[in-house]
Amino acid sequence: MQIDRKNIDELNARLTVTVEPIDYENRVTKILDDYRKNSTYPGFRKGKAPMALIRKQYAAPVLADEMNKIISEELNAYITKEKLEILGNPIPETSTDASGNWENPQNFTFTYEIGLAPEINLTFGRSARFTRHVIKVDKRAIEAAITDHKRRHGSISEQEEATETDLLIGHFTQLNDAGEPLEGGIESDSNIALEHLEDKKIQKDLTGVKVGDDRRINPHDVSKGHEDLGKMLGITHEQAQSLTSDFKFEVKEIKRLTPAENDQGLWDKVLGKDVVNNDKDFRLKVADELKSQFDRDAEHVFRRRFVVDLIEYMNIQMPDSFLKRWIQMNNENPLTDEQLEKEYPSYADSMRWQLLQQAIMKDADLRVSGEELEVEAKKVIGAQYAQYGMPLEGEMLDNFAKNALANDEERRRIADIIIERKVVDNLKPRVTIKDKNVSFEDFAKVAAKVR
Repeated sequence: MQIDRKNIDELNARLTVTVEPIDYENRVTKILDDYRKNSTYPGFRKGKAPMALIRKQYAAPVLADEMNKIISEELNAYITKEKLEILGNPIPETSTDASGNWENPQNFTFTYEIGLAPEINLTFGRSARFTRHVIKVDKRAIEAAITDHKRRHGSISEQEEATETDLLIGHFTQLNDAGEPLEGGIESDSNIALEHLEDKKIQKDLTGVKVGDDRRINPHDVSKGHEDLGKMLGITHEQAQSLTSDFKFEVKEIKRLTPAENDQGLWDKVLGKDVVNNDKDFRLKVADELKSQFDRDAEHVFRRRFVVDLIEYMNIQMPDSFLKRWIQMNNENPLTDEQLEKEYPSYADSMRWQLLQQAIMKDADLRVSGEELEVEAKKVIGAQYAQYGMPLEGEMLDNFAKNALANDEERRRIADIIIERKVVDNLKPRVTIKDKNVSFEDFAKVAAKVR
């Protein structure tokens, strides 16, 4: 067998594979012999049919099957031997027809396209500058944090009549066009937080309601988007999108939060007994708390944004045409041209990030140890259970971590978390990063772009 490579450009190459009889004859003959041993034909004893009869019926499909195996094996061996870094797998070239006679086989010639991985340059110039957005700890932020502490440590009381900041707990009943309960319609026990309503007219209409009152409302007016509406009514996101009915909301309870006073009692609950004894020192402590929190938030958002911005800055070229054809050929469900063009940029950026990670791991000789996997697995699983108020510790957490790492897919996912962290840590000193103080609102806009 002979394989010849012709580089089309830096990212694409053509492999011409010539298969000769010596490459396939023995394999095909052995399979046909096995077929003959187990064959049964009228007029012949089992296994005694003429080979000519066996060849006539089976030679072509057996040859085609073995040819695919031979070519696959030899292409993989060639790529390994030549140390070619390729993306995807070789695909048959569409502009060149294969040559060879399947009925009277001799030499066969096949042509394949390969996409070559781009060279990743890890030398970044002075223009590689990136911004780390940090929320500014100002009087407004401190005041908002204190207000939050006062609310968290406040008291909740039952009320008979609602004010514009109360929480209404009640029952939703779907109505028909006549305003009557819809038979088999949606019903749900849920609540409406009046102070968070964006529609001030609805807020005004519900202010003053009493326990036992009911109101006809459009549920979209008392929720924030389809996801929130779905949770409120206990329905799917799709149902929430198509929902047009009004609902009756019957008030069962009215809850009122009375914020705690900003005094020694609050300071002790937030910081510990007698840590501070005046408002000025309390505000300084809150400022320190905010600085630590904002710095963690800034680092989290920066690391996500940094990956996106760095990939864009590096402008890594890809064999786009090849990759699009490869995706089409290997996708379980055929993609339309429109779908492919829409999804390809995200796929290409994901592959660019994988290539950059591989380059950094190789350049810095970064590795993931079994101990690191175990520690990370415990951290991930512990955090998952903690958010549901179910802390895991000790032997139980150890067992959960071991079970997770025994699953190949979960093990890869946890390894990917460690790899990304190590790669970003390694990349940061290679570029210039400057902090920029921004308002909470502006930071939220930056954060929203990387979720």
